[in-house]
Amino acid sequence: PAVEDLWGAGSVVAALAGRLEHRAGPLLLSPEAEASGTAWLAVEDRLDEALASCASGRELVEQGWPDDVAVAAELDTSEAVPVLADGAFTAYGR
Repeated sequence: PAVEDLWGAGSVVAALAGRLEHRAGPLLLSPEAEASGTAWLAVEDRLDEALASCASGRELVEQGWPDDVAVAAELDTSEAVPVLADGAFTAYGR
């Protein structure tokens, strides 16, 4: 089970579609991209609840990692992206 991966892909699809659509008109998405975007829109407003109730989220909570599930539900909170350079991760910021 990896519904959280579907939601993650859908969040990227939705963000890109939102940014590009106004520039190029309606986007033609693959069926897979459209399905993931639709899945994301279904949970976007209740992501914390959806992650905590999916199979992977329940497993993490049961194993004592509820904070990991909460962090995974944070949206647009990172200021930088980790980039592997010379064998170490460094922050690539805005």
